[in-house]
Amino acid sequence: MVEPKTHNQKLSALLTSVKEKVNAAQDQQQLIDAIEQVKAFGGPLKFNHGKRYAVAIIAVLTGLIITGVQWYQYRHLSSGTTILLVLLAITAIAMMVWSWRKNSSIGNLADELFQQDLLFDNGLQQVSVEPEAAASELMSRFHEFNRGNYSQEIKALYQGHYQGKEHAFDYHFYHFHYVDKRTTVTTDSKGRPRTRTTYDHYDRYGIYLPFIYVSNLALVGKSVSGLSGSTYKPASNRFNKLYRVVGDSEMTAAKFLKPALVLACEDIAATMSELNFEFNPQAELCMSFRDSDVITLQRSSDFNAPDDFIQLIRQHNELPKLKAALVHIETLMVYSDSNFRKTT
Repeated sequence: MVEPKTHNQKLSALLTSVKEKVNAAQDQQQLIDAIEQVKAFGGPLKFNHGKRYAVAIIAVLTGLIITGVQWYQYRHLSSGTTILLVLLAITAIAMMVWSWRKNSSIGNLADELFQQDLLFDNGLQQVSVEPEAAASELMSRFHEFNRGNYSQEIKALYQGHYQGKEHAFDYHFYHFHYVDKRTTVTTDSKGRPRTRTTYDHYDRYGIYLPFIYVSNLALVGKSVSGLSGSTYKPASNRFNKLYRVVGDSEMTAAKFLKPALVLACEDIAATMSELNFEFNPQAELCMSFRDSDVITLQRSSDFNAPDDFIQLIRQHNELPKLKAALVHIETLMVYSDSNFRKTT
């Protein structure tokens, strides 16, 4: 006779099924179908961790009793008792962490579903890449990726299409992660050297695309290695505080940085942080920044309110920072394209 499944087993099976549907979803309706499946579950969306909580409580109480008895009798704790107390503490912590992680997985799944909906709403499609190889390939095209003395990787890559009023273009959005390794040497109280190695992790994000209107030019808001050439400063003090301009000639920079374009670059810096614009010799643009929330939004509902969650998924959720970046790129094109004759 097959034993009936427990609540936890049923919930685990549900989450596994929903996760598979989210990962395989090709459109918004399939995401809604996944929420409908959760809605039909018919039980609380929370794991029952009563037994684990009980084990944690027993471990803590046992530790307190042992500590109290031994301290009362001997005024110290033996090494064996100390080891036992450590094991009891590890047991209690492990039970609590396990319980927290299991329940947080439900919220994480809601995040994944909403993120997939954001990609659908904004015409983005994830591209599978080998992280280190992709970073290396981009480093060969843009100085922006010449960061990290220990490692570099593309953690995520998406492709999209922008249709503006005057220009349309295909683009890629990326998440770049790099690590700097540094070693410091100190001395202890006895004068002996101590070496400590630290790994500093950093993330930058950006958009790259074909850009035929200018090349060999960079507007640098976040310093990067390898750039060389003539420097140029337009008349705007505000712009010069935000960017350092490096190009193959001052004439190239001056011709590109029309007053209206200088103003646009100042304005976008109020929306994005640590901005770089690199126009490489291959007629490509890489617009990079530190902002991690360009293709994410705060989720306002979840599986506990399935009808509200479905409504959230049905509506169009625009990514304002992504739109601002793409509109700005179109502005760069408009003021660089001689066919539009915009000179101010």
